Amino acid sequence: MLSDACSQQLEELAELLLQLSPEDYSGISPVFKSSSIGQHVRHILEFFECLISQYDQGEINYDLRRRDLRLEADPYFALEKIRELQTINHIPDKELKILQDHFPNSQPVKTSFYRELLYNLEHCVHHQALIRLACLSIPHVRISENFGVARSTLTFISKKAEN
Repeated sequence: MLSDACSQQLEELAELLLQLSPEDYSGISPVFKSSSIGQHVRHILEFFECLISQYDQGEINYDLRRRDLRLEADPYFALEKIRELQTINHIPDKELKILQDHFPNSQPVKTSFYRELLYNLEHCVHHQALIRLACLSIPHVRISENFGVARSTLTFISKKAEN
């Protein structure tokens, strides 16, 4: 089930956060040069949060993220947010509309909760791939070989190994 895949992806992120000191988490990464692991985590979590919090009104606008600086500064607070977000498995699919602020005259786009959940899952994997790169410069951090790798890539590699 898609919600289980999202919950598992967030769990992989939680496991990584447990290894990071607040300084590792919030400090500017030498890999990124202008952002931190925490900023990428905040970005991931706030996309999921937008989807869930705006679900009832039927219109999702990812531009309305809270940009909660505590999420990017405090890995323990981010862990709490992950635990909250892992409850998405009880939310049924329904039609939604996507709105955007950066194109003022744009029309709402039809979508669904499950479609946006899939988008959030892929978005999470993408940012986890970036976070993985930043963690290479932190010697005590151990990352699974699948962290930040898309499920389709893992399937492709697995099938290729079978041949």
